[in-house]
Amino acid sequence: MLQQALDIAPIAPNVMVKVPGTREGYQVIEELTARGIGTNNTLSFTIPQFMACMDAVEKGLERAKRNNIDLSRWRSVITHMTARYGHLGHLKSQAEARGIDLSEAEIRWAELLIFKRAYRLLQERKHPSKMLICSMRMGPPMPDGSQASWHVEKTAGSNVVYACPPSYIEKLMRAEDQLKPFNPQAIHEDAPKSFLDKLLRLPYFVQAYEPDGMPSEDFNKQAALLATAAEFSRATLTTVDFIAQQFQILGKK
Repeated sequence: MLQQALDIAPIAPNVMVKVPGTREGYQVIEELTARGIGTNNTLSFTIPQFMACMDAVEKGLERAKRNNIDLSRWRSVITHMTARYGHLGHLKSQAEARGIDLSEAEIRWAELLIFKRAYRLLQERKHPSKMLICSMRMGPPMPDGSQASWHVEKTAGSNVVYACPPSYIEKLMRAEDQLKPFNPQAIHEDAPKSFLDKLLRLPYFVQAYEPDGMPSEDFNKQAALLATAAEFSRATLTTVDFIAQQFQILGKK
């Protein structure tokens, strides 16, 4: 990963290298930071991962400053792949195994509680990284039949990056007239206590929500990480094959 990152970084002055939230990934983030190379911590879903990223960045910055490294182009982003956490991992299966009925609103709050806690930790530590929220979805459905997108609404007022694919933007625009006015301090809003109490009965949520919920040795086994990495790998293989086909077509001409 380090060699690939060093190959990618010089492509342009504003490049940030994506590095996965694995145990080895955080070693790479520290090394890249120490060299003044910007990073985006992807494949990250849990507070323990976010804290590992913060630690890696802080150690890397200390090394960079000791060695008088130019940090003018350095940036750090920590990504929370929000809905992927709620739908690709073990949240729903663990709830079903325990006879707990999780509503879509409670699943959304599980995702948001992790993001909000991570955001607070960055603010408390005055950490230089910026949170990024992606994999957002519409929902949950509102009792009056209107639409909502809590991933945007309940993070309003935060200083974060929103990564919005065209399909999500289109759905937001279609529902624009139904969305309620945003609370400019929504990032500080807490979940209903009954929701949090229910979620804390699920080991998968506790691992993600508590700062000491998961040791770094388990990052590489996190369910949403494994599922997303598999998706990324399939997409990469499809892209590589498409390019190979184009060269074959050109060769025949």
